[in-house]
Amino acid sequence: MNGAFYLRRSLMLRMLVAMAAIACLALVSLLGSIVIAQSAGGYADAINQAGSLRMQAYRLLSTSELLPADHPRRRWQQEQMEATLASPAIVSLIPGDVDDPLRDAYDRVVECWHENLRPNIHAFDGGNAFRLDDQVAEFVDKVDILVGSLQKYAESKVVFLEVFQGVSLTILVVFMVMVVYRIVCGVMPPFRDLIRVVNGVMVGDFSGRTTYRGNDELGLLSRTINKMNASLSEMYGQLEKRVAAKTHELKRSNDALRMLYLTARRLNGVTPLTREELEDVLRQLEAVTDEGPFELRLTTGGAGKEMIRLVPRPAAHHQAEAATARSESCSRMTSSPSPGSGNEYAVRVREAGRDFGELRVQQPPGHMLAQWKIELVETVAGLIAAALSLSEKSDEQRRLALMDERAVIARELHDSLAQSLSYLKIQVTRLQMQLDQQRHEQVAQVVAELRHGLNSSYRQLRELLNTFRLRIHEAGLEAALDETVQEYSKRGDFELTLKGQWSGLALTPNEEIHVLQIVREALSNVARHARARHCTVSLAAEETGHYQLSIKDDGVGIGPQSDPSISHGMAIMEERARSLSGKLSVNGIKPCGTVVTVRFLPRLLVQLPVAVS
Repeated sequence: MNGAFYLRRSLMLRMLVAMAAIACLALVSLLGSIVIAQSAGGYADAINQAGSLRMQAYRLLSTSELLPADHPRRRWQQEQMEATLASPAIVSLIPGDVDDPLRDAYDRVVECWHENLRPNIHAFDGGNAFRLDDQVAEFVDKVDILVGSLQKYAESKVVFLEVFQGVSLTILVVFMVMVVYRIVCGVMPPFRDLIRVVNGVMVGDFSGRTTYRGNDELGLLSRTINKMNASLSEMYGQLEKRVAAKTHELKRSNDALRMLYLTARRLNGVTPLTREELEDVLRQLEAVTDEGPFELRLTTGGAGKEMIRLVPRPAAHHQAEAATARSESCSRMTSSPSPGSGNEYAVRVREAGRDFGELRVQQPPGHMLAQWKIELVETVAGLIAAALSLSEKSDEQRRLALMDERAVIARELHDSLAQSLSYLKIQVTRLQMQLDQQRHEQVAQVVAELRHGLNSSYRQLRELLNTFRLRIHEAGLEAALDETVQEYSKRGDFELTLKGQWSGLALTPNEEIHVLQIVREALSNVARHARARHCTVSLAAEETGHYQLSIKDDGVGIGPQSDPSISHGMAIMEERARSLSGKLSVNGIKPCGTVVTVRFLPRLLVQLPVAVS
């Protein structure tokens, strides 16, 4: 019962009925117009066919005067005339009522043709032409009357079509005006009332109510919105309280994160850690958590401990410092309450099995730390432990680097000066023996060897000093090679050229030093022994990732009895090539000259993962 009543009062149903009625009126008007237009369309063809009777009549008159009566053309034209008179386009429009003017006009034309014009044209042999002309003129006049009747009937159809369309349009407009009036007066006021209430809801005003109480869709919406506003008003009050609580929690989390971020930056940027930095971290922790005082006890060496203790500050000062603290969250450290201290909470400062001490917080009697404060204290303890661990690792790395540097110096001294001095010691023993035996010629030879050994040792010492003092500055290997080229261009009497792409190389600082030293040693040999006019230093990168360093000159080359210092320099270059995980080769060039080549793979490329296709 309520459903049927609702259907009768349904706004949507009424709108659908109105739209269906408008569509039906428009369809009836369209179909009626099409039917009337189609019925009037046949009159144009009939008028055209009837008008052609006049032309055919004059054509028969002309043919009859020129051709004999039994000529085929005259018979064909008469048949055409009769076919036109009996054309369906004309006959279909002639009414059956004998009193109809159109019927009378058509019968007169047919009668004139059959009784007067056709017999006279058939019997005409060129005798009395004036009489035939009068009969043709009479036939044409009757055809004109027929054409005029057809035109009047066609015009009446058009007028009927106009009247029909006008009546249909008037009915349609009146119906549409009624529908619009109903919408404006019956639908728009409650709809505007709904919009007013909805706009209030959009800006947070849930006090608006609608007054429409109809049984249609708008009435249902009005009652629903009124109930919804009442519920939302109640819920909104509760949500405001919850939002305020969540906002407080978010602000607290934001302060904690900010404090953690700044703590991580401060601790990771200071090496070694100072007492002042750790005290500042604890002050910020005290300001954010509003707890304290905090106490950090760190183990330094054996059983000795260093304790940093902070005095609590006023709450206002806490809030001022909490506004300047941020951090990123780190891994939570294991915490445990301090035994025997009911008013303290302690967290172990531990990193990778290394225990650095503990972080304590004093609490009033009966007071328990909130969970977020416990997590924050644990995180700060973890950051302090990580910073202390990094500081220890940094100190250990510096000690290892110092030991490695000392080992390199010891190895270089052992491989150069120690061997040379051992050789000189042997020569001094020989010299003593020769002096005891009064062998002056052998003494002079030993003295020459001693002098040469001393010169070689001095040169090796200079090379070591250059090696230990040599540094690649910030401009890179290319700038250092440019300085080397300028240096040896001034020292030697040859033209020196630097080729290849030396910038952006995948070389470690140690590898750059080895490459520079190999180039310097090779250029030193060229300057002192090669007597070259041109020298080229080049570097080429292969598709496999290997680098090929070449020092080529056009000097005298290296013979079988070369200067021993050259052999010593080659040994040094071979050792440096092995340090580069490469291979040194020295070859002669025809007709003259020498090329020193080092092919190696940089360590950075060796460590890169290889893609498998």
